[in-house]
Amino acid sequence: MALSFRTVARADSAAILPISVPGVQEWEPNGGRFVLPEEPRLVGTGAAASVAARFADDLGGLGYAATTGPGAGDVVLRVDDSGPRHPQSYRIEIGDSVTVSARTTAGVIHGTQTLLQWFSQTPALPGGTVTDWPDFVERGLSLDVGRQFLSVDWIKQRIREMAYYRMNMLQLHLSDRFGFRLASRSHPEITSREHYSPADIAEILSYAADYGIEVLPEIGFPGHMNAILAPHPELVLEPSVTSPVDAVSDGLLAGVPEGRIDLSHPGARPLIEDLLREFVPQFPGRYFHIGGDEYATDYHRYPQLAEAARARLGPEFGAPDLIADFVNWAAAIVRSHGKIPRMWNDGIPRGARISIDTDIVIGHWTAGNGLLPWVGNDNGPEHLADQGRTLSNAAFTPTYWATGGYAAPMNSPPELLYAWDPGLFVNGTRLRPDQRDQLLGSKLYVWCDDPTAMTEQQMIGPIRARLPIMAQQLWSGTRDIAYPEFTDRVRTVATPPA
Repeated sequence: MALSFRTVARADSAAILPISVPGVQEWEPNGGRFVLPEEPRLVGTGAAASVAARFADDLGGLGYAATTGPGAGDVVLRVDDSGPRHPQSYRIEIGDSVTVSARTTAGVIHGTQTLLQWFSQTPALPGGTVTDWPDFVERGLSLDVGRQFLSVDWIKQRIREMAYYRMNMLQLHLSDRFGFRLASRSHPEITSREHYSPADIAEILSYAADYGIEVLPEIGFPGHMNAILAPHPELVLEPSVTSPVDAVSDGLLAGVPEGRIDLSHPGARPLIEDLLREFVPQFPGRYFHIGGDEYATDYHRYPQLAEAARARLGPEFGAPDLIADFVNWAAAIVRSHGKIPRMWNDGIPRGARISIDTDIVIGHWTAGNGLLPWVGNDNGPEHLADQGRTLSNAAFTPTYWATGGYAAPMNSPPELLYAWDPGLFVNGTRLRPDQRDQLLGSKLYVWCDDPTAMTEQQMIGPIRARLPIMAQQLWSGTRDIAYPEFTDRVRTVATPPA
């Protein structure tokens, strides 16, 4: 069985590499054979020294007595200009020794995880050269810790599995209906009983960095602020106008607090600014996610928004402009800390005269603003790309998986995720070829709408069934590999050693 998807391997079985997930992009055998000794020496040069130390621990988990240090070694890790040019790519040269080379530390880390999968199956490798690179620069997992608190050790286990599959971004949805999970100095009243201390966050960030995983924090504004607003009821957006239609809608949503802040209230922006200025600098990654989704669109119920827009922006502006102006204001705060802001696509208000800043990265999850994310083309991907925006494909179907609650019956089975591809958006559209470079990639999104539905332990199986599929889709695609064959490969590489 051929393991790589773009292989130029010879036909003889000795040239076949062990299984890897995702499969490698290119394999050129050249004869010979490498056998990992029981006590291999790992040599990490320059920036790869710390990667070598971590890889030694990983090999130790497989039963090898790995050591690191100078001198001739069996496995060499190298960060220098000899590596392939493609972002996040790496090269593995297999001969009398094994050398992993890349231009970035991230590339070397990816190479070590491929080796780890191979060595978990056999100490013997055929001679030759692997050149490997991802089709998409962003390959991630998103965890809804705002609704359900997930322990630090559990999150670290997911980070370890992500790295094993050569993924590189963990999104933490840190605030929602059931909790604000960060310890706030500026507003201690909003911090939930179950939360992450600064030391917890530092531990997660350090562990993620060891494995080349970037952490993307998300605190949602101006919706999903239930936990933030609980001690500030005066800031909750309340309807001033109701109708029979609104009453029916409210009945359908009974018991589901909306968690929206009243952007017309003079205390709204100061509270949000305090939180942004406190927490944006706490995370070292390139991005900070400000949410923006599922805010009010039935503006007739909230005339105070339109009044505030006219007072703040001018007589020709309305409620959508107040929202757009707020998003740009919050994004500017993120930008002032050297970060790139991100948001959800339904946070771009329809009918606004004010344009949302085009440097905000857009996560496209819904085709409309209603309960049917598959229907419509509001802020469609092609239109957003034509505006010069960078996108992430967060298609409700099939990238979302909910532990419980109203969305759980709509969960896609792993087979559907396998049949999908990251260029296909939720409403069936795709970007044009000239827009392809504006799509970063995608993530597996885990939502905990009902935090009592599953325990941490119960969540592991469904995540493990989907995570390697998402990794394969984003690295080199599923192409012509049948789903049963792929699941066999996943079982073969198993999980990373403890």
